[in-house]
Amino acid sequence: MAHLPEEPKRYVCERCLVVHAGVPIHESGGSHSFEPPDACGGCGASSFVEFADWVHHHE
Repeated sequence: MAHLPEEPKRYVCERCLVVHAGVPIHESGGSHSFEPPDACGGCGASSFVEFADWVHHHE
C-alpha cells in the first residue's frame, strides 16, 4: 500500500485573510491533528477560522 501524505488543515486569519497551515500535533499511533497558529504571521491577530468553514463564516 502506498503512503499518502497527510494534508494539514488550513486556517484563515479573520483580520487580514492570510491562510496558514495548521500546527501539527502528534497523536498516538503516528497520526496528527492540526491547530491554528498562536498568531497570524501577517498581522499578529489570534482569531482564525478553519479554511473549510470560511465560506460559511460571518462576523
